[in-house]
Amino acid sequence: MEGRDVPIDNRKTGATDFGVVESLDLRGLTWSHGAGSVASDGTFLKATNEDKSIYYKMSAYNASQGVYGHEAVNELIAYRVASELGVPVPGTRLAYALVHVDGVEFHTHVAVSESYKSPDDTRTSYEDFYTAKRETGESALSVALRYGWAERVYQMFLFDFLIFCRDRHGANLEVLDCHGVRRLSPLFDNGLSLTCSCATDEELAAFDVMADRQVNNFIGTRSLYQNLELIRNPVQVTALSAEARGRVFSGLDSLLSDTRLDAIWSLLWGRWAYAKKFCDLRPLP
Repeated sequence: MEGRDVPIDNRKTGATDFGVVESLDLRGLTWSHGAGSVASDGTFLKATNEDKSIYYKMSAYNASQGVYGHEAVNELIAYRVASELGVPVPGTRLAYALVHVDGVEFHTHVAVSESYKSPDDTRTSYEDFYTAKRETGESALSVALRYGWAERVYQMFLFDFLIFCRDRHGANLEVLDCHGVRRLSPLFDNGLSLTCSCATDEELAAFDVMADRQVNNFIGTRSLYQNLELIRNPVQVTALSAEARGRVFSGLDSLLSDTRLDAIWSLLWGRWAYAKKFCDLRPLP
């Protein structure tokens, strides 16, 4: 499909086996910017089911314009990229849902993610964990390394660089504690990434996929390039292949324009080529 992206709130897709499901009635859910979070509110409207085992996330929305972004689709793309690499990300699919927000019912696509918390886990935002556990003058990265999380943090630096993640703030990573055994959460809330800042084909054409822009990181620096420089050990991932494009974008050509899909792949492939040269990447065992 050439030209404009299909507005994400008025196009229905059929049921498939590649992460895009037919429809859900989510009018019974309460949508807020802080649903499912253990810390600060987020940028996009979210909701959870009653037992908090499923997490729903819309694209950018306001009461005047309705849904106008593609961040829910980005969540699915980020999950598929992570699956190609072997990086832990909550299982995610895309649903076409009927929702009730601000007194209005409408259809929109939402990202549907599985809970990454086991029944015995307690959750703490990484920012709160760092505040409680840091020693004087210790950085957020140093605390993670001291707790033995170097492999996961270095994977995060690589993954966030590849998808151009703008929003890995201190609440978009968590520490899970199961009876005193602590581990980092999978990488969630990945929608503010890829070409999210581009609303038109003209903006996509002018978008520099390799740019080093300031982002909202809590661990490391505000530069995704500089965070790659902080990696001290080999990073274990499965190589991104040219054939992955078909799997990453499967079923999405009815939602995103060819121009946007091409720009997203150019971003992923260009950044992967850079990371291969800069980092010591090793195959997963």
